[in-house]
Amino acid sequence: MTVQESTDSQPANNQPTRRVPLDMLGVCLVALGSVLVYYTVSLSAVRFLAAVPLLFFLPGYVFVSILFPRTGRPPKEATTDHTQPLSTARNLDRVTVPERLALSFGLSIAFVPLFGLLLEVLPVDAFDNVIAPALVGSILVGTAIGTVRRLQLPPGDQFQVPTAAITTSLLAPVSGSMPRTERVVTLALAVAIVVAIISVGYVFAAPQDGEQYTDLRILTESTDGELTFGDYPDEVSTDEETDLVVGIDNHEQSAQTYTVVVTAEQLLEDDEGVTPIESTELDRFTITLNDSERLEQPQTVVLGTTGEYRLNYYLYTDEPPETVDSETAYRHTHFTVSVVDGDEPDDGATFDSSIDTDDATIEPITAQPPALTDEES
Repeated sequence: MTVQESTDSQPANNQPTRRVPLDMLGVCLVALGSVLVYYTVSLSAVRFLAAVPLLFFLPGYVFVSILFPRTGRPPKEATTDHTQPLSTARNLDRVTVPERLALSFGLSIAFVPLFGLLLEVLPVDAFDNVIAPALVGSILVGTAIGTVRRLQLPPGDQFQVPTAAITTSLLAPVSGSMPRTERVVTLALAVAIVVAIISVGYVFAAPQDGEQYTDLRILTESTDGELTFGDYPDEVSTDEETDLVVGIDNHEQSAQTYTVVVTAEQLLEDDEGVTPIESTELDRFTITLNDSERLEQPQTVVLGTTGEYRLNYYLYTDEPPETVDSETAYRHTHFTVSVVDGDEPDDGATFDSSIDTDDATIEPITAQPPALTDEES
């Protein structure tokens, strides 16, 4: 008796095998490589380029891979039946490669801001070296989920990157298999896309300089030992020492040498208002600050003559002129104070200011200056 083999069966070794998706492996490597470069390279242009896939592609690609693990299928042929449901016009659980790429970019741009807001709700500082590791961690978790989703499908139904078709498409303009006119248009479009990407990358990687300025302020020490400004004394006596702190923040994006000149201006009040009648220089000092550095310079002032005075602080970035005023100074701040007789008799002393630059504190700017108090002069 002869047994005839069925032609419908296939040898076991011809069955498609499940493979780890290479694109998922590539996503993991790119994500880890991007965050490694971001934290190890100090050059801002390179750091920006390393962050581009993390911000604009990988999060959306992973999410699309979770939603659509199947390979794409072209839409079914259109029919004249206009009542045909959309679900029968095409497979809604499948997307083509161009659709997958478009969704990856669009969803990434939408997800990253929401991701930052989510971190702000949590007890972490989203922009204090947390958002990049958290984003990479989310991408890796999403990649694992997307891989499992694909491996649960039959091998022939899993999405795989069509490398052969992509290579053929990329080589078509230069291989001679494309008509000349179409080849020229395609190459011109490719050049335009590359130029656009480079231009946008340059704008982000080498941005224009931000605002350049220097902040000058006078601070006092509160009862709890914190420095604040705005809480200046309204009245002091002739024998009283007033402790102040001169604060300077350098945001000029380069090292600067500052000279501060302190003057006491006696004021005369009449029906027409307040008129300065005499100005006396109390002190001056010079200090060099690097970009993003803050100076806190202690000062002790004694005003030994009664009257109404305005203490002026003039800041210069070059040699101060012979006569200092608000017109020639780069920065100027002031406050007024009334001087009354003290317990000790007036011995003829007038003014005294003590500034020792060795007592100054210079540190990087890590926070905004102290906020205004409720009592402002």
